[in-house]
Amino acid sequence: MNKFYIQIVFFLLSIFIYVNNKTLATEPAPEGNTKTKTNEETKEETKEKTKEKTKTESKKRYPTSEKIYEENKQLLCTDLKEIENAVKLMKEAVIHLVYHATNENDYKLCKSSIDYNRTFSRNKDGDIDVQRISFVYYNLKNYNELINLFWNPSFANNFNNGSVKRKFVRVYNPNLAIIQQCYKDSIFGRWKYFYALAAKVEISEDKTIIVMTSPNINDHHPSKKKYKNTIIESANLFKIDIDSDDDIRKGRWEKTFLNIAGFIIEKDLGCVGITYLESVIDIKIFITIIYFSIC
Repeated sequence: MNKFYIQIVFFLLSIFIYVNNKTLATEPAPEGNTKTKTNEETKEETKEKTKEKTKTESKKRYPTSEKIYEENKQLLCTDLKEIENAVKLMKEAVIHLVYHATNENDYKLCKSSIDYNRTFSRNKDGDIDVQRISFVYYNLKNYNELINLFWNPSFANNFNNGSVKRKFVRVYNPNLAIIQQCYKDSIFGRWKYFYALAAKVEISEDKTIIVMTSPNINDHHPSKKKYKNTIIESANLFKIDIDSDDDIRKGRWEKTFLNIAGFIIEKDLGCVGITYLESVIDIKIFITIIYFSIC
């Protein structure tokens, strides 16, 4: 086994152990009992909390995953078996994402930019098409903000040259949810959409992964076309129903399917290294729509 594959094996093993023990299983902290306080104490405490909140929010531009979770708590899934299966699937999705993000043997370099520290590469094998971009962000202080930005569904449109809408349709915990994403490339274009499980995993203090993959979701679209995840085969065994929009039920939107997509965000020598990749049927869903047209 050569050095490259040895590194991959050990890295994937460390991810599996960490994910198995920590992030995806994270639940919101339970509310504990509080002691009764006097009115004066409560007022002072409220005043201090308001100051702290204002100070913190002034430094932050994007809400954290915890805040987004609180805003979407009405979508909380309480089916323990479904939660268990979702966690299990996304552990595997993380491993697949890391493999494709670090695999140099099967990827063709399409373009690189020394000035901007960007590389664009692609792996096309039959019907499976994986596209990848790596770049450097020269402000280490914004590491957490970048993570919040990439996780936030409200900012999906920031990175595309078309129209994009993304929303949570089911949440399991602050780091695990189901998203619906819609896209069209022009004002006269037809909306295309997919559903996907999305997970945010803190590998270490210096590395975070955001990964998405489409499971076997019945969204009541009238099309009889069968979709299959050709990269993460176990995703096809994760079967759930979604109460979808009328535009989907009436076939106005065209259904697509996400094999895998996601980010690896890592601190590196005073900078933030970012790798994004995607494999999606019929559309390109992120910055690759601009940069990979040359491949």
